[in-house]
Amino acid sequence: PLSSSPRARSPAHRRRTQLLKSGAMALATTSALTLLGAKQAVEAGIAEAQKHGFKVAVAVSDAGGHVLALHRMDGVMPVSAEVAMGKARSAVMFARETKLLESAVNGDKSKGGERAALLTSGYVLMEGGIPIIDPAHGKIIGAVGVSGVKPTEDAAVAA
Repeated sequence: PLSSSPRARSPAHRRRTQLLKSGAMALATTSALTLLGAKQAVEAGIAEAQKHGFKVAVAVSDAGGHVLALHRMDGVMPVSAEVAMGKARSAVMFARETKLLESAVNGDKSKGGERAALLTSGYVLMEGGIPIIDPAHGKIIGAVGVSGVKPTEDAAVAA
């Protein structure tokens, strides 16, 4: 069993602690998407979908691709929630809009009917996932994924 006594800590742990206390360890200032921010992004997506008469699922993930908030509108296929989460995760993990991933695999043919690459290696390579970038430092802090209508319409809701 691990002990919390100072004698049981490894030399590496003591060195890390020393570096942190001295201010010598290189650290980066960063931002994180909060649950409130994720909920606000989902609400904005739902409002945009309603404005156009769309029924969709909207997911927001953090910078690690983990879902913070998800809303599947009434009448939307259950799988749309899974696809929306996958689009958000893919946008974060590849650090780009999923539209670019889809066109890299399928070519530029996103008119809504073609779906040659839907799922690949656990990622969703379909238009409708857009990274959320913190304007203060230009870093990706999360992503929005939308599913339920045509890919271009999903992307419009996600934006």
